[in-house]
Parts: sequence; C-alpha cells; structure tokens
Amino acid sequence: MTKQNSEKLAELYPEMFTWGERGYTHNVFESTYNKALVFVHKHLKFTRSINYIKQTNPYNYIFEVGDGWYGLLYQLILNVRFNDEAKGKWITKVTQCKEKFGGLRFYVTGTSDKNWDLIREAEKKSYGVCEVTGSEVEVGIWNTGWVRTICRKEALSMFAKLSDSNELNGKTFDELWKPREALVTIETPKKKRK
Repeated sequence: MTKQNSEKLAELYPEMFTWGERGYTHNVFESTYNKALVFVHKHLKFTRSINYIKQTNPYNYIFEVGDGWYGLLYQLILNVRFNDEAKGKWITKVTQCKEKFGGLRFYVTGTSDKNWDLIREAEKKSYGVCEVTGSEVEVGIWNTGWVRTICRKEALSMFAKLSDSNELNGKTFDELWKPREALVTIETPKKKRK
C-alpha cells in the first residue's frame, strides 16, 4: 500500500498502530511516551517521518496489502475504533496486516468478540475485491506461485507484462487467472407491470 494511504488509515485510530513486539508489555514510562508520540504525530505532521522506537510511530506502520483493499481496511478500522470506544479504555493493537493466500489477514492482540466478527467479515470480503484496483467486478484468483485476488482487467495487464518479458513459461491466461465462484447470488425484485 502506498505511504499516503497507510497514513490515512493510521490517522483513523493511531493508538491501534503503536505496537512494539509480541508479548512485550510497556512500563509506565513507555506507555506514557507512546501516548505522547501519538498526540505529537497526530497534530504535528512534520514529525511523522521520525521513527523513535521500532513501530512506535503509528504513521510508519506498514500495511502489506495492495491499495485496492483500502476501502475494506478503512471501514474495518473505523468500526473497531467505535467498538473500542464503546467498551471504555480498551485499545485493540494491530500486530500485522497482510495478504495471504489471496485474502486479507488482520492480526491483532486480544479484542472483543464484536471486533473479531468485524475482522473475519473483512477477511471474507477481501476474496471478492481486487487487491490492486478495488474492483468487485470479475474478480478471480491469479496464481503464479503466489496466490492473489485480482480483477480480470488487472490480470490481463499482468499477463501482458509477463508475456512481453517472456516470463510465462508456456502458461496461458486461463491457467494463471481463474474467476471466483460467487458465494451469494443477488436477486433483484421484479417490478409489477400495470
């Protein structure tokens, strides 16, 4: 994801992205320091390029996904923040956000059941959204050894690039990209004629 989109997502809930290492609990000084840094980075944008301690600066958080899933992540982070605020002082911490086997993976430290449901729903939705363009039309699986969820248009573009650089190894477009089967059939109600 581009740095600009990553910063926009971190801006939604900066406390969510101040994470050091798994299993490490901050002492009073470190937690106060992290809260102060979140405040400083939120209000003084020129400080966002400074990285004091590993992953303390929320605006340097790396989302290891394509820009096409920006909308999914935006909605997910907003909903998690809403649930955390409703719960009180609870803050869900993100440990990793990446693409795996063509789907979104959003790993967090312990959180509420509502947030787990939101995360699982976003992960499911990611299989129907192009990771590159965000399109929900003609989405399929692109498999060159690394499985990705992309739309047909993007797949044709990638196929052309591979073809131009002679990296196809005899594979056809139909072998590399397969459309996903729709899990839900959308039925539109028929209008009654007068």
